[in-house]
Amino acid sequence: MTSTNRFSHLAATSKCVTAALVVVVGALSVPVVTQASETTAVMIGGGYDIHGSQGQIELNVKWVQGILEQQTASVHTFFTDGDEAGVDVHYNLSADQRKSAVEPLARVFGDWVLETRRYREHTVANVAGSTRREDLEPSLRQLIDDTADQTLLMVYNGHGSQSYSTPDHVTLNLWDNTHLTANELHTLIKPRQAPFKFVFTQCYSGGFHRLAYDNPSSGLELADSPRCGFTAESAYRLSEGCSASIETDDYRDYTTYFFSALSGYERNGDIISHDPDLNEDGVTSLREAHLFTLEEAFSTDLSRSTSEDYLARWQPWYLRWLPEQKNLPNNEYSRIFRDLASRHDVELTDSIVTDIRQKLAAVDSSIEDASQQRYNLRDQALPLQRQLQTALVDQWPALLGPYTGAYHDLAGSGQLLAISNELAQNPIYNDLKAIQDQDYALDDTLLQLEREATQYQKLLRMRHLAILKQQLAQYGSEQEKSDYQSLLSCEETPLAAQ
Repeated sequence: MTSTNRFSHLAATSKCVTAALVVVVGALSVPVVTQASETTAVMIGGGYDIHGSQGQIELNVKWVQGILEQQTASVHTFFTDGDEAGVDVHYNLSADQRKSAVEPLARVFGDWVLETRRYREHTVANVAGSTRREDLEPSLRQLIDDTADQTLLMVYNGHGSQSYSTPDHVTLNLWDNTHLTANELHTLIKPRQAPFKFVFTQCYSGGFHRLAYDNPSSGLELADSPRCGFTAESAYRLSEGCSASIETDDYRDYTTYFFSALSGYERNGDIISHDPDLNEDGVTSLREAHLFTLEEAFSTDLSRSTSEDYLARWQPWYLRWLPEQKNLPNNEYSRIFRDLASRHDVELTDSIVTDIRQKLAAVDSSIEDASQQRYNLRDQALPLQRQLQTALVDQWPALLGPYTGAYHDLAGSGQLLAISNELAQNPIYNDLKAIQDQDYALDDTLLQLEREATQYQKLLRMRHLAILKQQLAQYGSEQEKSDYQSLLSCEETPLAAQ
């Protein structure tokens, strides 16, 4: 359903990627007025092993798969180990499910995080195969060949590793600890002449903007065929979105905001805050979804697009010495900057950059304080754990070996529960529990502070992009302006053919 149809329908009835997901979609650049051609989607999802295959990744895969199917995409899905038997996803129990009879023992012996974790086989439908590189790469090559005359969109939502050389060596982390670098993916798509697009949401995903360039390691010259994309982060920062939580209302990752914009609905089914269709042509483009995400996302992701990457890489050194601009040009980044400033109580004064940096420094200081508080709490907890462990093992030596027959006998006889119940009454244990609860509560505190810090970093970035776009128009060569426009044209297409 297009944006226009979606919103008019609502009015008429009383009233819009941490790990691995890849989506390839064809025929995206067909105008709305033309007959839609077939759209092909290839989804590749899951972590690199059971410990890196969080429930959020699986739910993201299933959710995006549903959006693609709603938009008439033909979806081919590859996930973790395919349909092989065995667990390949882990998740955390919800807060109301975490009542464990052996919680005291888990806390004392340092296994409380694992006590709230569960494992299962994935529930992704219609899986075509595994994401092991040796299995996946031949399938990708075949699908790339089969869709040579179509536009392809590749979406990856999962884990990535940093490059310690050039950004094009960041990776997609695939099942069984295999991986694919941006440079290697560049080689895979090199023969293609049709447009290639991507949405990557993993840590260090920004390195994949090098796919758009002729030389993935260096230079500004674009590839012969149109290539563009969107990433949750730069090549140097972690991203949000690889939680073991299965509470989707808590998700603030790039996938959630970006695909909410494309579908028009939040993950819980509510309509999104406003229509992202900026040019009011009846359909939300990929770039409009990205701009919506920049404006709406309250997360740790400082997201970017290939055209934005181009602007940042293009700026000549001497332009950085120009006097600080007080008045911003009239463009989309200025609009987002002003909106975010209003939301975060930043006044539009001549000292706004200094004010933002001061607010950012204050949040960074709070993060340092919370981190130090965590270190102090763990320093307090450790001797209490050791004291309790020593006393318990002296009385019940079998507790030393949880995988032994003696431990099995202890559990089977009911003694384990009796020990746990007795431990729960121990004053030293209750001191430990109080300290650990403070420690665990800092997870949310630190996450919220990091999200807040990102908003101030985003303000500075939006302002910088607004100026860069004006500088390119004023100082860029005709070729550079043409290249930038070609990236914008690539980004300004819908998810699926209309």
